[in-house]
Amino acid sequence: MSPLRLTLRWALTLAAICLALLAILVVALRLALGQVDVLRDNLETLLSARFNAEVSVAELSAGVNRLDPSAELHHLRIASRDGRDLPLLEVEHARLRLASGASLRDRVPVVEDARLRQVTVHLYQTPERTWHWPEPAELPPEFQPDTRFDLERLDFWVGALLRQRVEAEQVRLVLHGLDRDVVLEAPSLLMTGDQRRTHIEGWLHVEGQESIALEAALEVQPGQRGLADFSAALQARMDVASLVELAEVLSRNDPVRLDDAEGKAELWGRWQQGALEDVRLDLEVPRIVVSNANSTLALDDIRARGQWLRDGRNGWQAWLSREPLADDDATHGPAIPEHWHLTGEGSDWWLNTSGFELDALAAWRNRVPLPEGLVRVLDSLDPQGRISGFGVGRRNGSWQARGALHEVAVSAWQHAPGGGPIDAWVEAEDLHGTVTFVGDLDTTLDFPRLFTAPMQLDAARGVVQWDYRGERVHVDGRDLEALWRGAQVQGGFDLALGGNVPGELGLDLAFRDIDAVSTPLRDWLPVGIFGEGLNEWLELGAAGRVSAGTLSLRQPLREGIEPDDVELELALELVDGHLPFAEGWPALDDVSGRLAMDGMRLEAWVDHAESLGVVAEDGRVSLDDGTLSVLGELAGSSEAVLDYLAALPFFDLDSSDFSGSGALAGDLALELPLDDPEALRLDIEAEVDVPTLVYVPLDIRMHSVNGSLAYRHRDDQGGVDGVLGARVFGGPLRADFDTREQRVDFNGRALASGLLSWAGLEAAAPILDGVFPYAARLDLAEGASRFRFDSDLNGLTIRLPAPFGKPADRRAPLFVEADLESGTIEGELAERLRVRWREWGRSGQGQAWLEQWPASPSWPDGSGWEVDWRTSRINTDAWAEALGGLGIDGLALGEGSPDQLRVVRLATPCLDVTQRCLGSLYASAYPWSGDDWRVDVDGSLLEGRVDYRPAAGGELDVALVRLNLDALVPEEGDAEGLLDEVAVAPSPAAFPDWVGELPDGRLRVASLLREGKSFGPLTARWRASPGALQVAPLGLTLGRVSARGEIDWEASGGASLTRSRLSLDGGDLGTALERLDQPVAITNASTRVRSQLAWPGAPWQFGLDRSRGSLDIDLRDGRFRYLDSPSARLVGLLNFDNLLRRLRLDFSDVTGQGTAFDSVIGSATLYGGILETRGPVVVEAPATRFTLDGQVDLARRELDQRLGVTVPVSQNLPLAAVAAGAPVVGGALFIAHRLFGGVIDRATQIHYRVRGPWTSPQISLEGAE
Repeated sequence: MSPLRLTLRWALTLAAICLALLAILVVALRLALGQVDVLRDNLETLLSARFNAEVSVAELSAGVNRLDPSAELHHLRIASRDGRDLPLLEVEHARLRLASGASLRDRVPVVEDARLRQVTVHLYQTPERTWHWPEPAELPPEFQPDTRFDLERLDFWVGALLRQRVEAEQVRLVLHGLDRDVVLEAPSLLMTGDQRRTHIEGWLHVEGQESIALEAALEVQPGQRGLADFSAALQARMDVASLVELAEVLSRNDPVRLDDAEGKAELWGRWQQGALEDVRLDLEVPRIVVSNANSTLALDDIRARGQWLRDGRNGWQAWLSREPLADDDATHGPAIPEHWHLTGEGSDWWLNTSGFELDALAAWRNRVPLPEGLVRVLDSLDPQGRISGFGVGRRNGSWQARGALHEVAVSAWQHAPGGGPIDAWVEAEDLHGTVTFVGDLDTTLDFPRLFTAPMQLDAARGVVQWDYRGERVHVDGRDLEALWRGAQVQGGFDLALGGNVPGELGLDLAFRDIDAVSTPLRDWLPVGIFGEGLNEWLELGAAGRVSAGTLSLRQPLREGIEPDDVELELALELVDGHLPFAEGWPALDDVSGRLAMDGMRLEAWVDHAESLGVVAEDGRVSLDDGTLSVLGELAGSSEAVLDYLAALPFFDLDSSDFSGSGALAGDLALELPLDDPEALRLDIEAEVDVPTLVYVPLDIRMHSVNGSLAYRHRDDQGGVDGVLGARVFGGPLRADFDTREQRVDFNGRALASGLLSWAGLEAAAPILDGVFPYAARLDLAEGASRFRFDSDLNGLTIRLPAPFGKPADRRAPLFVEADLESGTIEGELAERLRVRWREWGRSGQGQAWLEQWPASPSWPDGSGWEVDWRTSRINTDAWAEALGGLGIDGLALGEGSPDQLRVVRLATPCLDVTQRCLGSLYASAYPWSGDDWRVDVDGSLLEGRVDYRPAAGGELDVALVRLNLDALVPEEGDAEGLLDEVAVAPSPAAFPDWVGELPDGRLRVASLLREGKSFGPLTARWRASPGALQVAPLGLTLGRVSARGEIDWEASGGASLTRSRLSLDGGDLGTALERLDQPVAITNASTRVRSQLAWPGAPWQFGLDRSRGSLDIDLRDGRFRYLDSPSARLVGLLNFDNLLRRLRLDFSDVTGQGTAFDSVIGSATLYGGILETRGPVVVEAPATRFTLDGQVDLARRELDQRLGVTVPVSQNLPLAAVAAGAPVVGGALFIAHRLFGGVIDRATQIHYRVRGPWTSPQISLEGAE
């Protein structure tokens, strides 16, 4: 047999065998499928093992239609095995037929005809709000979906799904929530078609709601290769409102709830040649409401559109755009990007978004119901700024992100720094990334718990990197550069956070040109890690200008760190610095040097510094373990050193009390524990060489002060040791300081001139003269500080009346003792003067007694000084002689006078004037506010009050109730009466300079007493100026006559001149003579006298022989009276009645009351003691007229006048009638007729010549008419 035939026979045989076997298999398969129900238990067991649950099938059948197998089951139920028998999957009826040919062709199972009815799937919610089957039930691995996104895989499964032919009825998904259940129903799901098309549709709703929640339809058309390159179109629509009830279950216990929603979402899809090519989305939500426990957010008119497109074989891209929301913040910009663009290729994808505002997004935390934890983070970070572009995605298996940030700022959170705004470019890949940033004038950088305030930067740039290493993140800053408050700062930082170990912060900075003058140094340093003592020291105001410096810091980030946990290194080059010591201590200024910190130890090397004018060099300041140490050399002027010592908190010294010139140099060593200032240790050693030093409060000037002093302070006590020499009050002084013995001894000699110069009483040099020794001691024992001054005044001459005066060789012990603890002072001078002082209230009380004082004096009830001088006799002549050369200035109190003088009292029973005791005098002077004084005077001489108020105009007001003239005017036995006023003054007095310094004032005397009679009042005002004193107006009431006028006293070369203008007006001139206790030579009804006089000298040096002036008189209705009294010589000028009697016309029988007149009118001038009439003085009598013309020598008391008598007699008037009508005139004519006979038978006027003394003048007849 040929090989070909043999081969063919065996091939046919093999084919026959195969067909036989296939027939056997088909028959066996049919028989097996017909008996499949027998295997139901085995199937239940297998499925139970795979699902790890209880599986039951009520009925199972199978068959073969041609070559397509089919299967059918009834009542499939899968339930949990946890004892609760919870249903997991229920299928009432299922039937399917597998298309064998199509499955083999497409290499994927193809179901030709599948029908499902009443399929129910159950899912259960966990406390973590996830959905699952209760353990131990699970899906077999082959049924678990692959969550990785792959476009080819998506196309495969979509193509596989489109090959199926399925119809499902009453499909239900039951969601068993913790609180309630929700059932989603799909009444019908249909996948059908033929060779030309495939149609898939279905719809879904929530049980109990009639509206359709979701409906979808898919139309498929085969391509040239059938479904391998099909084309399809998908359309789906969803009702957003149906999500509300579903969200109640899905979002149980979520902080955000969906309360209400309206709107729809539509989706279109397109496949081309078996691949998805295009997907579009249209979203329109008119209203949606979400809420949490605290707030509710309602959004309206949400609209968005998106599209997905294939790009190449395995690439794609998508975009989504939303329309602006009505709730978008128009001020801040959009909080969510408006445009999204997504691309992908294979497993790689990338998302880019448009810009959005971080602060607007963060502002939504107050509107969007976010979780509380997230809200707290957003509140802490408070992000602000704008992201102009953002991209995120996966490339080459790595997560990557990029972003462009503008004006972005975040607040510091926990230990992480914050700041901004900055512009930055961000790049991230997986767990590491880089930020490259730049900032401008408004940039801040905040390192929490390090600096006192955020760093205000003028410019900034640098790179920040982060990297996650396990559970720990590392943040590094490098190439950082900033302009901070004008200073240039460079460096970097590193930050580590997370894990189970505390975080750590490292900071390395280099800086220069730091201005820590206008901004305190503590604001430049990380004071948050400094210890309390160092921070307290910095708060005192350490400052300066740092030309260069470095800072290195390593700090753990945990609560309760101690200063020792921090590694710190700081180095500063300082100029124009200000370094304080401690609270209340003078600081160092103008410091130049170096400052360094190593840990919490601060150390400064001071090349040069100043403190209150004291210069320190080569100094060293350190602060270690809370102890401040200072070493240095000091030099400065005396005033600067005193200012420095006065500024020390423990040095009780007021530098303003001292003023001087000179230099001091010394060394200073100080140790001060900041938490225990009482443990201070201080040593100051100085060499003193001061030409002049003034103790300002007492104006004590010390010259040539020199020596060595050392101040040492231990155990809250300090003292001075050393010796100083000086010249004080013109004499030498030595001061020995010995604080160990707690005393200072003074020994010296003082010149009276130096003492007076100090007191401002140089004018009292004639009173005090000489040199006297003194000694003093200052005891500084605690609780017994005392000062005592002693001197016997030997060598000092005091030129004062007894008992205060002394010669130079007589000793007068003087002591002053002060208790510095109680504030009391006592002193006594040779039993002549005693003083004492004590602190009282806010001021003090002082008392001084002269000559006499009580044995146990009591303190007054008020503050201030009281001075009492009680003496048996005050010799005014002696005191005037002793004080006469002093003048007003010399008598004034000097600057060293006691402050707060309260009262000065003077009491004496005898005021001695020219060895005459005028009477008693009691005076009390009270200072008022400012320089005002009030003096109350009393005694036998006068009574009243004197007020002096410079602040109210400076007038001196003298108001006396009475003034006794008896003591001032000599008695008659001692003088010849008022005629002494005519006596010639020895020489005109010069105008005293002190008169020009008198304050203006006025004098008021209510009553003047003389010989038991009173008159007045007297009023006068005066105004003093250099070289002149004016008394105007001047007024005096004498009986019924008032005197008015003014007196001027002025300097005239080396002498002085007085002018007066006086007038008398009123009634009876005799009442004035009566008040003056003078014989009444005249009485009248009306008086008018005008006078103007001038004389050389003072007002009290009036002399008629040197006076000049004029006199005008006008007297009415009066009578001249006869006077024969030796005391009335000057008043004799008015004794006209006596003149007539001297004419031997004795009318005593008819003129016993004197000579009557109607008026007396005339004028006269006075010069050289001569009173000369200007024209005749006319006396009009009732029936007679008299005239007087001539002069009177007042110095010699002689008359030289012509007297004319006019008698109105006619031939028809008998003499008897004249006598009867006018007895005075008639009597005169009768006597004349007897004397002269017929000569005056026809005469009416007779002229006489009157010469000689006015008490007995010679009268001769000159003629008659």
